[in-house]
Amino acid sequence: MNDYPKRPGNKRAWKYSNACIPLFATASFLGTTPASAAQFNPMFLQNKGAEVDLRYFEQSNGVVPGSYSVDLYLNQRLERREEITFTLDDEGDSTNAQPVLSLGLLREMGMDIERLKHEGIVSPDSSDTDPVVLLRIEGASIEMDASRLALYVSVPQAYLKRRSRGYVDPSLWDNGITAFFSNYQLNYNRNTSDGFNSDYGYLGLRNGFNIGQWRLRNEAAISQSTGMSRHFSSNRTYLEHDITELKGRFALGQLYTNGDIFDSSRFRGFQLGSDIGMLPDNESGYAPVVRGIAETHATVEVRQNGYVIYSTTVSPGAFEIRDIYPGGSNGDLEVTIIESDGRKRSFSQAYSYLPVMVRRGTFQYSLSLGKYDNDGQKAPNLLQGTAVYGATDNLTTYGGLLGADGYSAVNLGLGLNTTVGGMSLDVTNSHSRPGHGKAATGQSARFLYSKTLDSTNTTFTMVGYRYSTSGYRTLSEHIQEMAEANRQDFVSARPKNRLDLSINQSIGNNGSVFLSAGETNYWDRTGNTRRIQLGYSGNVGEVSFSISASHTQNAGTSRASDNQLAMSVSIPFGSSTRSQRLYSSYTHAGKGDDSLQTGVSGYLDDAGTLSYSAQAGRSDQERSGSVGMGWEAPSAKVAGNYAKSGTSRHLDLTATGSLVAHSGGVTFGQPVGETFALIEVPGVKGARLEGASGRTDGAGYTLEGYVQPYRYNNLSLDTQTLGTDVDVNETSTRVVPRRGAVVKAHFAASSGRRVQFNLLQSTGANLPFGAQLFEGEKLLAVVDNQSRALVFGIPDKGQLQARWAGGSCHIPYTLPERDASLVYDQVNAACSAQPLTES
Repeated sequence: MNDYPKRPGNKRAWKYSNACIPLFATASFLGTTPASAAQFNPMFLQNKGAEVDLRYFEQSNGVVPGSYSVDLYLNQRLERREEITFTLDDEGDSTNAQPVLSLGLLREMGMDIERLKHEGIVSPDSSDTDPVVLLRIEGASIEMDASRLALYVSVPQAYLKRRSRGYVDPSLWDNGITAFFSNYQLNYNRNTSDGFNSDYGYLGLRNGFNIGQWRLRNEAAISQSTGMSRHFSSNRTYLEHDITELKGRFALGQLYTNGDIFDSSRFRGFQLGSDIGMLPDNESGYAPVVRGIAETHATVEVRQNGYVIYSTTVSPGAFEIRDIYPGGSNGDLEVTIIESDGRKRSFSQAYSYLPVMVRRGTFQYSLSLGKYDNDGQKAPNLLQGTAVYGATDNLTTYGGLLGADGYSAVNLGLGLNTTVGGMSLDVTNSHSRPGHGKAATGQSARFLYSKTLDSTNTTFTMVGYRYSTSGYRTLSEHIQEMAEANRQDFVSARPKNRLDLSINQSIGNNGSVFLSAGETNYWDRTGNTRRIQLGYSGNVGEVSFSISASHTQNAGTSRASDNQLAMSVSIPFGSSTRSQRLYSSYTHAGKGDDSLQTGVSGYLDDAGTLSYSAQAGRSDQERSGSVGMGWEAPSAKVAGNYAKSGTSRHLDLTATGSLVAHSGGVTFGQPVGETFALIEVPGVKGARLEGASGRTDGAGYTLEGYVQPYRYNNLSLDTQTLGTDVDVNETSTRVVPRRGAVVKAHFAASSGRRVQFNLLQSTGANLPFGAQLFEGEKLLAVVDNQSRALVFGIPDKGQLQARWAGGSCHIPYTLPERDASLVYDQVNAACSAQPLTES
């Protein structure tokens, strides 16, 4: 049950929130009243001798007909929280309220609907909305624990489909709604020194348009800096569509070839490939973490295949960037740190998957056909096909073919799962005819390894080694060689050996060490390119600290190298509701000044949406200071920072967010991923989901980003953000989106007054305990033992009816003028035998 939100401890868990229903016992729905049904003595109730109507509690299952939000269990396993309607038994028992279970609900719970139809339990032409008499299955039972609002359904295992963990039937995958959306990231900074201004601006956009199962996507960026004209680049634009039968997706446009086997290449054309997200127990995929050290308030740009895919501003000291979305499944990331004084430092970080391994019987495929697409280079035709197959539990076979104008490559490999870790080894043979000079043939061997040592909590996240002969060419190298006038320059820049390593070691419960290293040497070039990053972070009580060092070295005759060291400590203070921290950091640069920064940061509000920072520092040559503010608004994240160092000034502004245009209007929100939900609470402003910061706008909409495709996602309203005059039919729901879908979650809401009626019959006696209060045929409440009933959403003037066994009466009322300071109004009302007639 830990995966489900806690049930709100208030009236909004009920559809009829004002129905004060006494729930005394666990009852069994077995078609007849149990012989052991609970018996109640009315003399134990307050106002002894008063009439009571306990027929729904002592002669049936203890639930008044109506709709309730219950925890639904199937064979003792919690499936979901669901709105279930209870109706009176059709077999003559006027007091036994039974749950209505629809065919669609049973399908979602994993029941074998085809078997139910084959055995005649369900009609062959039944729709998903039709109710099912589950007790027609021999051995089935339905029990209600009214005190816990839990409904237990038990059926023989033979009537359930065999499901892998986390698997959701494709019939439940939601295409989502028609919508246009855009995620934006806006950065601007200005550096001023000795009267000279240097400006830099960047706008990154991830746009999409959905209609049915079709997804149109575009990734673009606009950048401009002093001395350079505005530059627009479109990383890729493509159209895609799920193919459920093949557990894959079709795409057309600017794409990236699969990078599990060959290096990923950008191309224009057609692609068909499997989507592991559609399979059970899938792993989410690898996302790179970029680490580095900034000496000043710096801008960090991340490029892949020459395109800027991420840009952000960082403060002095060590930094980590985790929210990067690479375009392909392979292709090194080029990281550039632009200091506020204009200095630039660059390094390359490997980005690829872990060893090629899949489960037994799993088949993954990819087919790409089109033209190579990279600005400034030739665009030969391209064809690539790859396949991965789990031959046994511990052996994976894979391979691929890659062809282009004047180029061909074949790959074969094996993946092994052993006691010493997972590993894969493959060999690629290439043949290249560049159009000038001699043809070249060569091989490249690649070894990948991954292991987690549980005994020491050590994780080798990636160890990669590649050796290439002098005649080996990748596709990008082949295309580059075709365009090179000086072939010798091309040959000397080609990698020969390459090793990448990443290790993370936990130390006790309070710290961890990470090591990231990479080295590459080249054909006919002196020296190696080397990058090493080492760091430790931990905490002592509430005090956290870290130390990191980096070394980079470039190949070539100069063999320039750069060393950096950063240390930091952070100490909390103040109340826990407003987290405040005092921090200090020290940075040592081998080619720059040592600097010490000390400051304070925290939140200005209890909700943690408005943050601030202020710091002062000193280097070998000058003093510095900065102030910053950040606001995590419901519709965006914005931040600003101003810094002064000697005669230099630095200003940076950032804003990230999203907008979604849909049939209900335009909704603004914080950044969302490729798959997200549009939440609608009609007519309610300021409501939010549990754990989310976004709130519904004036039209009742908000966004919930980063929902998982092809899996159940539980969305629960934070009822504390609803006013006392708002009631919702249910507080939680589940969505199962397809990848890239914009799914809509609707919470039916109503607004009105809450009124407690203190009721008396015309004789002055109390109404019977258990009497039901109706507005027309709508059940509003059940009268308690003090002749009170709490109702919601009624007009300011009208007439209600009370009904009980053997009697009824009518209640005309007029509500007092509304007092906003009251949670509910109290009204004394008389119940007469005859209804009030209009004069």
